[in-house]
Amino acid sequence: MPPDEAATSPIPCQNEISRCRCFMHSMWNFVTAPLHPKSFAITTTCFTVMLLCCVATINWLVNPYSQYSSNLLAPLVRDSRSEKVALFEQQQQPSEGLILGSSRTMKFEPKYLQHRTNLRFFNFGVNHGRPEDFLAIVLLYKNSFGQFPKSVLIGVDVAALSDAVPSDARLNAEPKLYSQVRYDLPWTDEFDRLTQLLSYQQFASSIKSIQNALTSNSLKATSKATEAFDADGVIQYLQRESERLAGSYNFDKAIQYNELEFLTVFRGMTSLSKTRIKYLQKAVAQCEQNGCQVTLFLTVHHPILRETLSNKTAFVRLEQNAKEALQNLADESQSRFVDLSTIDTFGGDPNEFVDGVHPLEPNTRRMIDRLFPQSTKEQYAIQ
Repeated sequence: MPPDEAATSPIPCQNEISRCRCFMHSMWNFVTAPLHPKSFAITTTCFTVMLLCCVATINWLVNPYSQYSSNLLAPLVRDSRSEKVALFEQQQQPSEGLILGSSRTMKFEPKYLQHRTNLRFFNFGVNHGRPEDFLAIVLLYKNSFGQFPKSVLIGVDVAALSDAVPSDARLNAEPKLYSQVRYDLPWTDEFDRLTQLLSYQQFASSIKSIQNALTSNSLKATSKATEAFDADGVIQYLQRESERLAGSYNFDKAIQYNELEFLTVFRGMTSLSKTRIKYLQKAVAQCEQNGCQVTLFLTVHHPILRETLSNKTAFVRLEQNAKEALQNLADESQSRFVDLSTIDTFGGDPNEFVDGVHPLEPNTRRMIDRLFPQSTKEQYAIQ
């Protein structure tokens, strides 16, 4: 090696080491040096904003509750509103009647109703259906077909008349329904839907949804549907009904889940919502002004759940208030009100429920018998 090269070759290496040491020393001083209060506030704010943006982006993309337009992954809950809108639009001819309500009305069979009324019905019950949903659906029917149906059957839950919760975010997320009532709903409902992008609960559900998509066991599980809607909107509890037939269904666990859910609901409910009663009044008025017969009924609670709610909340008073409100609405209009809140009102069977609020066909058929006596068929046929 020439002398010059031998003398100068170690120097670049030493320079690089020195630069690295200087850089690491500078970074250490930057991290450990106390920040000025103003700098600390700016740094903390920027970090927090970046973190919230990441959470909101993940929640929007994953969309675990079907509240937004993204469909990147399968949601953890069903979007029954969008599913029912699609089924409604696929009808070969417009139904002559609508069944409205929450998931508690999803077992009302249009074919059995047609036997009673001589009218073709479509079951448009949606999860957590509330009066604003009912108004949106009847207006969607009118704007789709240029007229109103001949008959509308509305099942009202006592819990659906609470002010404690905003409109279901899935109503705001379904454009064909939301467009019917966007000027009726308060702006705070849409604001609430968007603020949920930042909620810890939704972020935790997003992570769970991602985990489900990444695990082979979950992929196999999600490939087998637990529920499905028929073309006429009736729900089929595929998994639960299979377990019932096999004798392995855990009804007690289902009741316990309802108790936790509705104890929270009714402990936070002190009176009926005037706003939601107005939505219901508007839906009824829209129907009757256009020659549509409306039948209102109060939905049933299983005796076990009813006893728990009666003992621990103001459920009895609230239910009585709901009966009076629905009867007053019927008296002020041309609609009918039928109380189906207890199994004795329609000769129901406590064994024909999948939980505390969802009756099966033997019970819903008895309800229909109570709502529409046999003579109703001839009445509608004449009309």
